[in-house]
Amino acid sequence: MFFKLHHENKIGYKALTDSDLGRSSSHQTHIGLFDDILTFLPNSIEIPDAMVIYNGNIEFLTANFDRIERANGQFNSPKIKTGGRYTVSVVSFIRDKAREFSSDTQWFLFWFGLESNQPVFFVFNDSSDAYNDIMQLGVDLSAGVKDRLEPQDNAFAGLLNYLETIVNQSGETFAEELEVAAQINERTSKKYNNPYRTYDIEKAQRIFSHIGREGEELVDKYFSEQLARGIIQHYDWKNKEKESGLPYDFRVEQLDGDLIYLDVKTTNYSFEQRMIFSSREVEFAESCPKYHIYRVYKKDESRYLKICRDARNLFSQIHGKTVAYENSISGMADVESVKLAVHPDNTLLKFGNEEVL
Repeated sequence: MFFKLHHENKIGYKALTDSDLGRSSSHQTHIGLFDDILTFLPNSIEIPDAMVIYNGNIEFLTANFDRIERANGQFNSPKIKTGGRYTVSVVSFIRDKAREFSSDTQWFLFWFGLESNQPVFFVFNDSSDAYNDIMQLGVDLSAGVKDRLEPQDNAFAGLLNYLETIVNQSGETFAEELEVAAQINERTSKKYNNPYRTYDIEKAQRIFSHIGREGEELVDKYFSEQLARGIIQHYDWKNKEKESGLPYDFRVEQLDGDLIYLDVKTTNYSFEQRMIFSSREVEFAESCPKYHIYRVYKKDESRYLKICRDARNLFSQIHGKTVAYENSISGMADVESVKLAVHPDNTLLKFGNEEVL
């Protein structure tokens, strides 16, 4: 799982009151939290990317968080506030959703932090699947409940697994986007229009480095088996000892002496996840008579392989357009390096059948 619970190791939860939901005459402008959860946050902060999960979807919304300063100088009674009139905040989002249901619907809020110091707010009502799921885990969701769970509590392990699964399933599209961003040094989410957290980018880069190596190791094993069966004459893994810097990962000599150059493109997600190619790789692929793409991807927690044995047509077109662009701005600027995100299901790429690795 990409997203993991903060080392604070606490999960707060409460039944939301009519005042919390803006359904009373009190004009309350906040939802109160607990002193011992989200302790890593400063006493007053506007968080632009608090993660809100509702009905299986993820939103990144503003959380106006603060604590009250007492006469003795201590800070306590943390809360999230509605924010400005034109701001879609965590509180305003929850209240908007509550208005879509009858006034006797009971709403619940769970909150905790992630490793990246990002707060998460999970909201649901008593007619949802989440309500039944959490009740079955042994968590009390009676009217008026206000509590927290810690590792020593019996229900903690089951709830933690459930919530981390919910966060990662709801945020899978975001995690997929992070995998691509980690390869191209992109710092802002195009889909969610928020800057990525440095922690998340650095974690995505570490994970991608690991799975990239893992993908090449699997292909190395694949060719080792082909060599033993007499299907190929020889192969050379260029990055076996260290990263070679070459625009390909393997060179394979077929039985007839022909040479194949190939790049392994690995993802932690589905086959359809975009593949990143540098301008140098594109130029090499366009000029190489036999250039293949070995696509390693995950499905049902297993690794699979599809092979494209004819990528030259696509890369010839891409290379032609990039050269034309470089020429069009010549004298104004130089293009030093370009990275391109290519969809594997592009009609100019012909991938073969799926193989289990």
